[in-house]
Amino acid sequence: MQMMDWNQLKDRDRNQWEELLLQSMQKLDPVYWSGVKLAEDSLYGAFHLHEGQKGENQLIRVSFLLNQQDFILVILKDDNGILQKTGDTGKKEERTDGKGTDMEEGLEALFEGILKRGQQKVEQMEKYLIDVEQEIVKGKINRNRNQTIFECKRTLAVWKNDYGQFLNLVEGINGLEQKKREDKGQVLREESACYFRVYENKMRRLTEETQFLYEELVHIREALDAALSYEQNRIMKVFTTVTTVFMPLSLIAGWYGMNFAWMPELQWRYGYLCVGVLSVLVVLVCIWFFKKKKLF
Repeated sequence: MQMMDWNQLKDRDRNQWEELLLQSMQKLDPVYWSGVKLAEDSLYGAFHLHEGQKGENQLIRVSFLLNQQDFILVILKDDNGILQKTGDTGKKEERTDGKGTDMEEGLEALFEGILKRGQQKVEQMEKYLIDVEQEIVKGKINRNRNQTIFECKRTLAVWKNDYGQFLNLVEGINGLEQKKREDKGQVLREESACYFRVYENKMRRLTEETQFLYEELVHIREALDAALSYEQNRIMKVFTTVTTVFMPLSLIAGWYGMNFAWMPELQWRYGYLCVGVLSVLVVLVCIWFFKKKKLF
């Protein structure tokens, strides 16, 4: 496995595979193109991935050439050096026993590293969404959760697109290898071809998990909207109950505040006490009625 950047590829004395990779990169600009193509007896591919929890402004962009003899990786953008660290890990595990196992180990170090990082991010997002959902169920409603859900949705959309195009790349490698074998040819070693068939299933599961979390956000958003509606309805019910209790009192106050000359209660010795008792009785009856109807 050879790992280099674009300037190193241009400035070095290139062998036939490195020259083929350079020509393929010039023909299919990997800045705008991602996928895999059959180039002579090799596979030329390019892909990009976003890093960071929010998937913003941290882009990994890579081109590669893969065949039976070699695996050449050209890093076009990797600000955090994530692929370089992965490549260094793969080099530590390389063996040179004359059977080319170093290339398979380099392949596994790179692609399994990408898969592992994806799984870790998805697991962290899943735990976070579970915590958010638990808070909503417990009634801990935060109106800023709408913004949080939007950020999660944007992040998962980036991951979903990245893993989807990466899955398409791996499927393309397996498809081109299968087509070549049907024509009595071979692009990859049997070990590499077997690895990519297994890796395709792993990558498909990761893509499905990301899609599941993306869809789960819809249910969390619905749960948040339902909780906010319930809270609003509860507040309105309290206001309605209080208003209903005081409406009879307002009627009594308005009735006896008219001060007509021939109102007997105005001259009655116990008129004030009677109105007070009547008001308390009205309040108690209203409270009993609302509790019976389970309105509060």
